[in-house]
Amino acid sequence: MTHFIEYYRHIFILCVFFVYSTFIVNTVNAEEIIYQPNQWFQNGIWINDVNGSKARRLFNPPLLIKEISIQKGDRYLLGVGKGEAPEVGSDVYLFDTHNLKKGRKDLTYGRYGFVSDAAISRNGDIVFSNIIFNENPDGIYLIQKVEVHQPIPKPEKLYSGPADYVDWAPNGKEVVFSNSEGIFILDTLSKKVRQILDYGTRPVFSPNGNRLAFLVFTPRQNENKMLGKIGIISLDHPQEVIILDRDTSKTNAPPYYLTWMPDGESIAYGLCEVVFFTRCEYLNFAVAVSDGRNRRLFTKFKGGLRTWEWTRKSFPVKPIAKITTTWGQVKLKTESGGTNE
Repeated sequence: MTHFIEYYRHIFILCVFFVYSTFIVNTVNAEEIIYQPNQWFQNGIWINDVNGSKARRLFNPPLLIKEISIQKGDRYLLGVGKGEAPEVGSDVYLFDTHNLKKGRKDLTYGRYGFVSDAAISRNGDIVFSNIIFNENPDGIYLIQKVEVHQPIPKPEKLYSGPADYVDWAPNGKEVVFSNSEGIFILDTLSKKVRQILDYGTRPVFSPNGNRLAFLVFTPRQNENKMLGKIGIISLDHPQEVIILDRDTSKTNAPPYYLTWMPDGESIAYGLCEVVFFTRCEYLNFAVAVSDGRNRRLFTKFKGGLRTWEWTRKSFPVKPIAKITTTWGQVKLKTESGGTNE
């Protein structure tokens, strides 16, 4: 009798293991995002899956975060934020996910006027663009990794002149930026600048660094207003430029935010539909590079998302002797932070 029970116990365990293995093979981890929600409904910086089912607040700074950049490995988050009273202006803030109690670290302290945009590279260097208080363009500054954790970091000026949006190349050596004259790439070592396009704004590198996505504004038919579309340029073949239509079924508002999807096959963007004076309902979409089809994103988030970035790319789990987890479950091991932070 004992052997009979043991036999069927082993059969049961094998069946459970088979079902579990099948489930693992067919499951794709939900992509995680770090985001600033619609400020009319929630405050702070949150992490969640794209379905909105695992919300967790990371930080609750008294700031309206308008730009987010995430270092590879998800240790440090960079935010460009506008302070609430009595704070004024727009500065660059650093957040350490390994020490949530630290809260934010101000990197610019209002010393650089109005910060337009900022980005953190894979190795931890930071660039930001700004204008000074009288609204004259100032340039692009670099805060090297060794300076980031000092009590008051000392930025180095890389470029003097107008610059609004900035983004690091995956190689950590070049920065793309835009101004009224078009889109440019800056070599952070030689400080040489080369022009890529004589139009376009808000350029962002694709995950592999071979392409740029950007916004371009074209006149609407029979109207004076401009309609924002999404452009793509190949850096290997700069003569190849594709202009994709954005979704106009919900609103004619131009895109205000742009980022690549983790797979590099689609570009995500945000629209702001004004519903009550300055109150926005954010509409989030992705447009496929291959065929220009648009699809809606983040429909489970009340009021949509103001700004967001993916924490990592999700992959189907292979039937191997490993279990993969998301960033929210197991934080990746990265270098330790500075002692002066």
